[in-house]
Order: sequence, then structure tokens, then C-alpha cells
Amino acid sequence: MTKSILMIHGVGCGGDVWDRMRPAFEADGWRVDAPTLYPEQRTITEPPASLSELRLSDYVDRMSAACARLTEETGEKPAIMGHSMGGYIAQKLAAQGDASAAVFLTPAQTPDCQVRDLRLLITFWSILKSGQKKIPENSYKVGRFGFGWGVVNEVDKSRHDEIYAKARYDSGKVYMDLQNSDPIDEKTINIPTLTIGAGKDRATPIKAVRRVGQKYSEAAKPGDYLEYPHNAHWILDEPGTDKVIADILGWLNRTRPASTQSSAPI
Repeated sequence: MTKSILMIHGVGCGGDVWDRMRPAFEADGWRVDAPTLYPEQRTITEPPASLSELRLSDYVDRMSAACARLTEETGEKPAIMGHSMGGYIAQKLAAQGDASAAVFLTPAQTPDCQVRDLRLLITFWSILKSGQKKIPENSYKVGRFGFGWGVVNEVDKSRHDEIYAKARYDSGKVYMDLQNSDPIDEKTINIPTLTIGAGKDRATPIKAVRRVGQKYSEAAKPGDYLEYPHNAHWILDEPGTDKVIADILGWLNRTRPASTQSSAPI
């Protein structure tokens, strides 16, 4: 059987955010799928009017279908790794039984794990200023200032424009759904999970991510937690990322069920 991993990007991003991590996984024998959600609608500029109708549940359904496809093609359920919003999607997929293992990388939180933090207001002000009633009517991307201040704050400033140039629009309904996300019953999760927090994260504050880690420590199969005090939200491509990659690969190779350890083709 072929070991595979589905990498799920965050809000405002595309599958290219995994370009730093992907080669190490492939070198370790993983088949990597890192799709961009709805690329024809979640554009970098001038999004179509239809984008505003997408919901977070649409993203979950599309990634669930991707898991099913990988399962059919490889003979086993994939591991999944989600960053930020993708971390919330990964939690939903884990609860649905779509995966063999799951990594929640600086994940968006379920309602029982959320915290109030002024840094969130600063990071997402370009969206929040529209107001609760107007946000669902439109599509948005995080503003340039908020992105630099709260998302890539530990990345060298010389790279900020290059990274922001790839930022995509998302439906305002998705932003509202993330704020009012569905609860997840951790008792339904019986696969290995790893929650990862970053001490300098201003987009998914560490206090909230610690709550996510605590939540899944009480799952049907207790989850693991790692914290990187010197990293921030762009932990997938900033100083210290190589250590994070090595730790995730080590964890996956230790915790995947014995029946899935062989990477020989079927």
C-alpha cells in the first residue's frame, strides 16, 4: 500500500503554501496531494460573484471527496494535515472517519476552544470592519497590513510582498462560518492526532491552540501536542520550519497504524 497525505491550506491561500514542506514528505516516500480549494472561484484578483455563495461546509465536502479518492487509489485512508482553516477542516474529516491520522497545524478553533484576543482584530480588520451583517454578502482577502502583521510576522519582510501576491479571496460566508463553526465531538476521533501551536502566532493565538490540543488529548484515541515558541502563523514556511517538518514526519511514521506502514505498491 502507498502512504499518502492530503495537505489542506488555510483561508486566503492555495495549495502552493505547502511548497516548503512537500519535498521532505515526498523524499520520505509519501504521496502528497496539496490541492487549491475552488481555484476557479477563489481567485487572486477580481473574484466572480459566485464565490460569495461558498460555505465552509463546501470546503469540508470537497476535502472529504479528496480523501475518498486517495483511499480508492492507494488502498488505505490518507493522513491529513491542515493549516489554519485547513486545520479546522482536518478536524472535521478526522471526526468523519476520512483519515488514518491527522495533523492540525496552528488550526482554526472550534467554538469550545476560541479565545478573545485583540491580535485577531488587528490581523483581520480589513474584513471585520465590514460588520457582522455585511460580511456574508461579499468576498474578501486579508488586507496587506493585517497579513504582514499577523500572518507572516516571523518571515523576513523582504518576502512579504512575494507571499501576499499569492493571497486569494474567500467568501464572506466562509469567514463567518469559521467564527461560528460547528462543534466537534472529540470522543468520535479514534485515529492519531497531532496539534501544533506557535508561540508568536497572531492569527490563531497560542492560548486557543492549546485548548485544541487539550480537547484532543481527551479524544477516543488521545492526541499529541507540540508547541514551537519562536514560530508564528506561517509556520509552514518561516525560520524553524525544517524542525517542524522533521517532527511531523517522525510523529507520522511512529503513530500510523501497523497495517499501513508498508509503502510497497499494491
